[in-house]
Amino acid sequence: MKLMRRLILFLFTIAAFQCFAQEKKVVFLPDSVALSFTKIPTGTFMMGSPEKEEGRDKDESPLTQVQIQKAFFMGTFEVTQKQWLAIMHYNPSTFKNHIDHLDCPIETVSWQECQIFINKLNELNIGTFRLPTEAEWEYACRAGTTTAYYWGDENKPWLVNKNAWINSRSMALTHPVGTKPPNPWGLYDMAGNVWEWTSTSYSNYENTPENENLKVFRGGSWFDFEKSQRSANRHKHEIHEKFSTIGFRIVLEDE
Repeated sequence: MKLMRRLILFLFTIAAFQCFAQEKKVVFLPDSVALSFTKIPTGTFMMGSPEKEEGRDKDESPLTQVQIQKAFFMGTFEVTQKQWLAIMHYNPSTFKNHIDHLDCPIETVSWQECQIFINKLNELNIGTFRLPTEAEWEYACRAGTTTAYYWGDENKPWLVNKNAWINSRSMALTHPVGTKPPNPWGLYDMAGNVWEWTSTSYSNYENTPENENLKVFRGGSWFDFEKSQRSANRHKHEIHEKFSTIGFRIVLEDE
């Protein structure tokens, strides 16, 4: 009987955790353009990659325990061209010449331009928005997994292509968001399509000084191959630089 009660309690706890993680919120921009968010729970995870992980870089170590102390709403999707246009009224994207381009992620935007978008969004008084920190991004991407990718450890091309828009199956362009399977917490395109800017200034994980002009971006893109889509993979660019491989998603603060 005690074993049965413990099993029931365990299953209830898992179900409650999943429901919490799957809580959704939608806000509306001008012209009734929707922005969707998924609630990310508090928790602890190991940030970075183990030394045995194939394709890893030195700045992904040492493995560091990180505690996310406050829940937040992560953008369910990458910010799209349609959403960018609703706020900024211009479209800098490289990929805007096919029929469904407005549902593709915005790209060719610098970190500084993303800040302008967020400032204008906050002026609408519909919530408090920001870029995720690098730790929040990896925590949300992993969604409780400890494998190299949020779908497992294997990097076979057919498997990675099943889960993410990457080279060589991307046809050298972005694709509408949400057309690949989500991660376990219901976030789409956390691997592939476009890299995503974070708010974090670059340093390694050994407490070296941060470079304020270099910001970390995460997630891999349509241009990159399998190993770049790993959950721990990280890169950096200067805040004014822009590329057709980099976009972003945003966080809505949990009030």
